[in-house]
Amino acid sequence: MSPPSNRPLARQWRRIVVGLTVGVCLAVANDRAYADRLILRDLRLISNVTVVGFDEEGVKVTDNNLIPWHEIELGTVAPDKQADFDRLRNDLGLPLYRIHQRLTVGDYSGLQEPAEAVFERYKDRDSKTAYMVCQATMWGRLANGQREAALEAYFCCIRCLKANRSEPPSLPGPRRLEYDKQTGLSTDLLPLFFDQTAAAEALPKAASIANSLGQKAPEAVNIYMAALAIAAHDFAEAEKWERKLKTGNPTLKQWNDLLAAQTQVQTGNLIVARSELVPVIHTMDSRNLPVAWYLQGVAGARSSEFLMIEHGVLDLLHVPALYGTDQPELAAAALLEAHNALLRIKQPDQAADVRRQLLLFYGGTSHAKQIRSSRQLPSNP
Repeated sequence: MSPPSNRPLARQWRRIVVGLTVGVCLAVANDRAYADRLILRDLRLISNVTVVGFDEEGVKVTDNNLIPWHEIELGTVAPDKQADFDRLRNDLGLPLYRIHQRLTVGDYSGLQEPAEAVFERYKDRDSKTAYMVCQATMWGRLANGQREAALEAYFCCIRCLKANRSEPPSLPGPRRLEYDKQTGLSTDLLPLFFDQTAAAEALPKAASIANSLGQKAPEAVNIYMAALAIAAHDFAEAEKWERKLKTGNPTLKQWNDLLAAQTQVQTGNLIVARSELVPVIHTMDSRNLPVAWYLQGVAGARSSEFLMIEHGVLDLLHVPALYGTDQPELAAAALLEAHNALLRIKQPDQAADVRRQLLLFYGGTSHAKQIRSSRQLPSNP
């Protein structure tokens, strides 16, 4: 008698094993099909990860790495998160990428457009990305002659620097903010402003950020705000900020004289402004001298007395000669004032020489644009 066949049982086990294998393969394939993945701008693919979350700072994945938006070209995440992911990628990714590029190559005038596109999203944040955006906005506005508006962005930079006490957040490219931690002064933006309309428009925005700094605000914030208010001819507001000055720092104390001179110049008290500066200008801190020479020169150049005007022009010419490389906008402003003064005292040849210097060395400044629009002399240097 032959033993009973176990083939039906074997076939049944084979079907079970095959079914389990197919099920596992389908599960793995399905998992891979729906896994989060990111395609970076350098063409790297990050796959088989889970996107834990994302916000203005970037995308956080399972290994707790934060991938910034400027590095991300495309991404696939959970279906219920995809729309929010795409919205942030579209709103932030390209502007941040362009900021990163322009900082890397030093295209500061080209910074403004992408920086302005995201500045409102980042100006109240303290992250490394926020610092990059705020710094780009400041430098972009300065490069495009918007000195008054740059102050708001500078105050945002101060807040980010205060929040990251260990070391300043890194930036692409070679440039770093010239910032004095003790005073809060920056030679990138000295406390002197030229456009009354622009200053009036910038004043409330800068004040909002300055007030938000609270106890973190360095003393120089009060000086900047007073100088901006003086330029806007809002002298009551300027006095309010000046009253907050209680510094014993010798560099900042000299700004009592400089702010007073700015006020006198703006109100037409030129003799008083010059008399306040002449006795003290040679004792000024080197960081304050560009502003001191400019104000003393303006006070003379706008005078109605011939000799005083000549002295004022000589004072103004100190600024481009000594500080033109570091302070191009201030140098251009000094040359424009000297040019106008020379025309008033009927010295057109000397005025033409000054005009040529302005357009040759500082042709990209707002003051060069002003002189190009003048019909007093030909438009070519």
